[in-house]
Amino acid sequence: MKRNLIILIFTIVSQAALGQTLNYEVIKGSKKLGDMTVKRKISQNEVKYEINSKVTFRILFSFTVDYESTSEYQYGKLIKEYTHNQLNGSTQKKSTIWFDGEKYTLDLDGIRTTMKDQIDYSVATVYFEEPKDGQKVYSPQFGQYMTFNSIGEHVYELESPDGLNIYTYTNGICTEVKVNRDFAKFAFVMTPESLIAVKTKKIVGGSQVVD
Repeated sequence: MKRNLIILIFTIVSQAALGQTLNYEVIKGSKKLGDMTVKRKISQNEVKYEINSKVTFRILFSFTVDYESTSEYQYGKLIKEYTHNQLNGSTQKKSTIWFDGEKYTLDLDGIRTTMKDQIDYSVATVYFEEPKDGQKVYSPQFGQYMTFNSIGEHVYELESPDGLNIYTYTNGICTEVKVNRDFAKFAFVMTPESLIAVKTKKIVGGSQVVD
């Protein structure tokens, strides 16, 4: 009995250390524009996130948007987060935020500001943690808080300086993001393989902090 318990604990810890990956396709109408992956790796009281996406639009001419983000949380608090947005290979926006034990320092496109409010929910976490109505989420890319508003069962809208996004969740995991921009409307739609893993709870949403 004791041996079985040890094996079970080891399996759970090993799976957490290996991490979890969510895969999405970027869709406009019936056409695929690109892909996005969101990874979460858990190790004791530390959680790391990594987001990568590549989307190609064709409006009179073709342009490709590459986005990457990495972040690290300890005991549920954001310690550091980096985002980088490129258009056709050229940097459009870059941000880094880090916590030094007393305050956060944000470097947004070379301009530095500080803040003391604790950040426990940032853009990196929204794919694995369903928000609540009225919940604030911090975006280093914009250097500000934004607010989730419930518009249906497990459906929320989020207004950003770039436009409106609508998030849909299943079992605490984001399965679709509808994006409304001046130049286009498109959606990040979870792939069938990832959706099966979410529905069968092989991938579980919510905070995974170990105290």
